[in-house]
Amino acid sequence: MNDLGWKLARLRVMTPGEIAHRARVALRDAVAPPSYTRWTPERAFEHLFEGDEHEVLRSSLLAKLVRVVDGAAFESEIAAARALMEGRWTLFGAPVRLDHPPRWNASPRTGAAWPDAPSASLDYHDTSIAGDPKDTWELGRLTVLPTLALAARATGDRAFADRAVAWLDDFTARNPLGRGIHHTSGIEQAVRVLNVTWTLALLGDRADDVKLAPCLGILAQQALCCRDHLSLGSSANNHLIAEYAAMTVLGSIFPAARDAQGLRDRGLRGLEKETLRQFAPDGVLCEQAFGYLPLVWELLLLAIVAAEAAGAPVSNAVRARLGASLEFARVIRLEGGSWPRVGDEDDGRILLAGESASRLDRVGNALAAWLGADAFDSAETALALLLFGNARPARREHDGVTVTADYTVWRDRDVVVTFDHGPLGLEPLAAHGHADALSVTIHRGRDAVVVDPGTFAYHADPDARDRCRSTPAHSTVHFGGASQAQMRGPFLWQGFTRCRPEPVGDAAHADAARDAGRADASRVDARGDTADAAGWSCEWSGREWHRRSVSVAGGAIEIRDRARPVGDAHVVFALAPGARVELSGARAGYAADSTRSLASMEAHRAVVTSGGTRSTFESEGLAEWKIEPGEVAPRYGVRIAAPRLVAAMIGERSRVSITLGDA
Repeated sequence: MNDLGWKLARLRVMTPGEIAHRARVALRDAVAPPSYTRWTPERAFEHLFEGDEHEVLRSSLLAKLVRVVDGAAFESEIAAARALMEGRWTLFGAPVRLDHPPRWNASPRTGAAWPDAPSASLDYHDTSIAGDPKDTWELGRLTVLPTLALAARATGDRAFADRAVAWLDDFTARNPLGRGIHHTSGIEQAVRVLNVTWTLALLGDRADDVKLAPCLGILAQQALCCRDHLSLGSSANNHLIAEYAAMTVLGSIFPAARDAQGLRDRGLRGLEKETLRQFAPDGVLCEQAFGYLPLVWELLLLAIVAAEAAGAPVSNAVRARLGASLEFARVIRLEGGSWPRVGDEDDGRILLAGESASRLDRVGNALAAWLGADAFDSAETALALLLFGNARPARREHDGVTVTADYTVWRDRDVVVTFDHGPLGLEPLAAHGHADALSVTIHRGRDAVVVDPGTFAYHADPDARDRCRSTPAHSTVHFGGASQAQMRGPFLWQGFTRCRPEPVGDAAHADAARDAGRADASRVDARGDTADAAGWSCEWSGREWHRRSVSVAGGAIEIRDRARPVGDAHVVFALAPGARVELSGARAGYAADSTRSLASMEAHRAVVTSGGTRSTFESEGLAEWKIEPGEVAPRYGVRIAAPRLVAAMIGERSRVSITLGDA
C-alpha cells in the first residue's frame, strides 16, 4: 500500500476527537514546542531538578529498587556481561560484535548507520537507509547497561561498572533528545528511562562516577516527552503502557524532579486504566499476541515496584487482573518455558535481557513473587530475587480444558492444544494480531507439531510480514487464498471477523463457551474428561462462513469444519520446521448420521514426524493432502522454511483426526 493509502486508512479508524488531539500536538510541536525539547541534557537537568546532581541522587529512591544480588543467582547475567566486555552480544538470537563504546546509531547486524539528523526528519519505515530500525533500537534500549551494572554488583569487579558508566556517558552525549534514530519512537525512550534508572540503582555508590547532570537531564526529558506524546486513541496499545511506566518510574524514584508527584500520579492512573483495558477479565492480553505478554508484564512490574517504593501501591483490581493473566499464561506455557507463537512478537525485553532463560518464566516468576502466587514450574528466579528478594514455590499446571472468551486450551498429559476464537486484536487497529480466527496449535512436550507462523520482522520485509500474518499461513480454513480481514498497513487491519460460540459436546462445556463469549466474562475453567470439545463459528465478509469444533481426549485431536461457500475452502495445518511428511490415500466409507450429513468420502492419511513425535492425520471430506512450501519465524528476525499440509474441502463438511505418538 502506498503512503497516501495508508494515511487515509489510518484516518478512517480515528475518532474526530483523536484527529483534533493529534492536530493540536503537531501544531504545538511545530510552532511552540515544550521548552525542554530545545535544551541540552545539562541544561535540562538545571531546569528539571531541584539541587545539584549529587543531592538529587541522595534524595532518590534508587536503593529501594534492588533487593538481592547474589552472584550464584545471576550466573547467566555475569556470563553475558563478560561477553560484553569482549565485544560480544546477542541480537534476537544472532551473535554480533559491539565496539567500545558501541556505534549507537548503527545496526549491530549490518554496520549500516542511521544519519545523525533531527529525529523528526528520519523515516524509520525506510529500511534502505540502515536496514530494520529494530536492530538499532534494540541496542539503544540500553539493556546492556543493567547487565554490566548487575555483574559489577554481584562480583565486585570494578571493570564491569567502568564499562557501564563509560557507555552510559557516551550514549547520553551522542544522542541528545530530538536527534537521531533513538528518539523517533516513544516506546524506545520509555524503555530507556527504565533501564537507565535500574542501571543507576545497580551501580550504587558507583553511580557518582556517571556524568549525572546530563544523564538525569535526558532521563527527565524522555519521561516528559512520553507524557506530551502519549500513544492515545487508536494507537493505545503496549506503547502506551511503556510511556505511562516511564512517567511513573521517573516521578516515583526522583522526588527532586520538578512536579515529580504529578508525573508519578498521572503515569500510575494511566497504567491502572490501561491494565484493565488491555487485559481481559479472564487474563488474556487483548492484543492477541502471546509473545508480548512478558514485555507488558515487565513494563508494569517495574513501574509498580517504583510506585510502591514511593508509597503509591496499585489497586486490588490491577492485582486481580494481573493474577488472572498469570494463570492464563500458566495454561499456555509449554515444556521448557516457551509458548504457542500466536500473533506478533518482537523479542521485547528490558532488565536481565540475556538469552539464557525463558522470558515467560523469568518475568512470570517475578510477577508471581509480587502477587504472592505460585511460580511456574521453572528454576528461573533471577528477576524475582532482584526485585522482591524472594521467589514463590513452583507448581505445574494440571491437565484439563480451559475456556476463555478468546481461546480454548487443552492440556492432556504432555499435549497442549490451543484453539483461537478471539477477535483479530486490540481494536481499532488490531496492530499486533494475525488473521487467524479458528486456528489451532498443537505441541507435545518440547515438540511443535502444528504451529503459528510467527512474525519475522516489522519493517525489513513487508511482504514476509504480510504472509506470516495472513489467514492461509495459519492452521485454519481459508477461501481461495484470501485473508479474513484486510491489511491496510503493517500495523493496521480493517474488516474484522467476528466469532461466536456454537453448542457442541456436553452441556457443561457448551454453557462454559457461552459464558466465556460474553464481553464481561471472567475466566471460565471447564476441567475434566467430559468437557473436551469446543465449537465456534466466524463470518468473514458476509459471504464466507466457517464453523469449527475441536475435541481433545486421550492424546487424540479431532477437528470438524463446516464452510460456505462450497468449492474454494481449504483446510491448512502449518507444520514445524524440519517436519517430515508422508502422504497416502485410500478409499474409506463414512456413514452419514442424523447430526453429520456426511456421505461416503475419500479418506486420506498424512504422517508427520516432528522431533520425537509422530502424528497421523486422517481426513474425511477433503481432497488429497498436498504439501505446500511455508515459513515459520521462531523468533524476531529469523525465518525458516517449513511445510504446510493443505487439502481442499470437497463439500460443506470435513473432519480431521490427529493421533500423536512416539516417532
